[in-house]
Parts: sequence; structure tokens; C-alpha cells
Amino acid sequence: MSSYAIIGFGCAGYQAARAIRGRDESGVIDVFSDVGFAPSNPMLTTYYTKGALHYEGMFPFGTLPQITEQLSIRFHGGQPVAGLDAKRRTLVAGGREAGPYDKILISTGASAFVPPIPGHDLPGVMPMRTAADAERLKRVLAGRPVRTALVVGASMTGIKLVELLCAAGVKTTMADGAGWMFPLAAFQSTAQRIQARLEQKGVSLAFNALLSQIQEQDGRLCGVMKDGRSFPADIVLVCIGTRTNLAFLKDNGIEINRGVLVDHTMRTSAPGIYAAGDCCESFELQSGTQRVVGLWMNAGLQGRAAGENMAGGQAAFDFNIVQNISHFMDVDFISMGDVHLCGEQDDYYENSGGPYYIKAARDGSGVKCINLLGRADSSGALKNGFIKSLLCSGPIWDRAAICRLLAGGIPESFIAFMRRAGNDRA
Repeated sequence: MSSYAIIGFGCAGYQAARAIRGRDESGVIDVFSDVGFAPSNPMLTTYYTKGALHYEGMFPFGTLPQITEQLSIRFHGGQPVAGLDAKRRTLVAGGREAGPYDKILISTGASAFVPPIPGHDLPGVMPMRTAADAERLKRVLAGRPVRTALVVGASMTGIKLVELLCAAGVKTTMADGAGWMFPLAAFQSTAQRIQARLEQKGVSLAFNALLSQIQEQDGRLCGVMKDGRSFPADIVLVCIGTRTNLAFLKDNGIEINRGVLVDHTMRTSAPGIYAAGDCCESFELQSGTQRVVGLWMNAGLQGRAAGENMAGGQAAFDFNIVQNISHFMDVDFISMGDVHLCGEQDDYYENSGGPYYIKAARDGSGVKCINLLGRADSSGALKNGFIKSLLCSGPIWDRAAICRLLAGGIPESFIAFMRRAGNDRA
């Protein structure tokens, strides 16, 4: 009988367990988690806090009892793994050694990063990533008057926080150290359109604003920036990024950069040990390098591939690209590709007519980045076209796909721009 250990139980861990069980009905699956509840989706936390989603809605795979019965796993909750012996394939959790296991998956994910600046631990300073974070913010908003808020981080999470705070009547300031919104995903012109929408809703914006400290003044908080600007607020929400949860892997021989390095099959440098989700660096198609791309869909596909291979199958995770899709203030924002790879020498497209604002860049090797403001209806077809342009595998869309894009309001001029990338010269 084969034995498996899954360290961390988010989307990747769940999908791995499901894939293992699909191939191995009798193997032992031990799941170790630092929390005692089912996998939750970080992007649904703001919906719960806003009241648009019930608490159970943050857990898309069901309750923990349902999952443990369905997958026949042994769940060890509240037992973060403190160490891993890669050679022996054993681990330490709850003060005890477990294993050896035939295969081990590292799927510990990432945590919200709160910089260790003065005042980061004051009451009212909160990150937003977990179900517990969402519950805490919901209690704070319901429990005492919150008239003003400072959101630090013009990120996908940050703008969802701004949206829910505006809906609650809280006067909100958003600050970021970059020069514009979504600095990792948006062209400046796209960001300016989003920023104008926020300002129309009464949101104050501060850019090139690096947080230096958080002070407590007369029962309120005040975020102080390195350039001296200060922003008083009743609460400060920090959402400037994440850090991989890999402290337990120090000095055990597994190759790590920002995340655990894996190949296309999700194998690490240590035999019998795999990694998946936000804690790993898999190959990204556009750059051809290993990098962390923290997306819920990616985590699920990586976990599924890892689980298949752990149980003796043959699966690969190949089409990892930088991608963001978010809905806020009655508009969808879609970004595909790495905006930082774009330069003055590239060929640019921009169109603000019809139901969309679109900006894109390409060179002779393919499309580099696409920004779209409007509806997300065409995001699937756009992603397929983006990937095919990178692979240079011929026409990026067939006639039926082009007809669907045109019917959805995508301009013919943009389709022509895309088709001229890579090998699609039709």
C-alpha cells in the first residue's frame, strides 16, 4: 500500500489529494495543515466581508468533514510541519516524526506580507488573505464606527477592499509605492482609466508612497510614508503582496529560490518530493523561466498534475502564464502577459471604442501583454490566442473563434493585430 503526505491544504493540496485518490483507491493520504478547516479561496474573502457571500461560500470544495470522507484522507489540523527530511521522506509535525512516505507534496502556499515596520502590529492594522482575516475585518466593520480607512497596496486584493469599504460608506485612501494602479499587470494608460473611476467614487489615491511606519494618534491610526506624507485612518489594511511559506525547508537540500523549484511534472530536486501552488516556481511560458505565478487556477492545475504523478501517472503543467482577471466598480479588468517585458521598440495597439478599452504590445516573437477593461466574456479566447502566439504554432484563432470575438464586441482591428504576431500571418 502506497503512502502519501500533503503539506498544506489549499487549492493545490486538495486537487492533488483528489488526483491521487482517482488513481489509488487504497493508499494512505496524510494531510498536514496549520489550520483546522477546509481549503478556502483567498479571492472570495472580500465578497464574504462585503456580505455578498455566506461564510461557507469561501470554501468552494465543501466542508472539512465532507472532504475527508469523500477523499478518505487522514487530516492533521493545527499541526504545521516544522521540518522535512528530504532524503528519508519524513517530516516533523505536532512534535512528532511522521513517515517515511513514498511521495510527499509541498503545497503550503503563501501568506500576506506585512512589512516589519514600526506599528505593523497595532490594533486595527490588518492583512487580507485568509478566511480568518475576512472574519476579523467583518467584525471590526460591524463592531465600531469606521469612518476612514487606508488601504496600502494598489493590488487586486486592494481594489476589492476599496470597493467594499466604499459600499460601507467608509472614506478610503489607497496608497502604493509604485507610480500607478496594478503596477505588475497594467500599462500606465490602463491604470489611469481605473484611477479615474476610483476617484469618481470618492477614493483618494497616493502613488510613489512607500509606507515607513504606522502611528497611533488619539485613538486613531496614521500611515506615514517615507516622503513624509501621512494618512490618518481608523483602520489600515495591508495588501502589498505575499511571501511563500517555506521556512520549514531550510537546509534540507531541496532547491529553492523565491519558491520551491519544480519541473513540468511538479517534481522538486529531491526524489519523491513534489511541490504545487503558490509556494513553488514552475516554468512560465512567456519568459521561459521558473517563477511564482500565484493564481487559484494555476494552483489547482499544478496540484492535479502533481497528484497524478505521485500516484504513478504521467501529467505535466505546461501553460503557466502571468494572468489577472478581476471585477470591481462594475467593470472587468483582464491582463495577460508581463507588462515589464514591454519596451519602446515594441508594436502597440490601443482602442477605446465600443464596449472595451484595449491596449496590447507585441514583437516579432508574439504578443507580450494585453490589457482589457470591459467585460470578461472573451477572456478565454484571448488567453488561448495569447498562448498560441507565444508557441508560434500557426493560426491563433479559427474562424469560429473570430466570429465569437467579433460578436462579443472585440474590434476587428485588435484581432488583426493579434493575428500578425508569431506565425499567424493570415
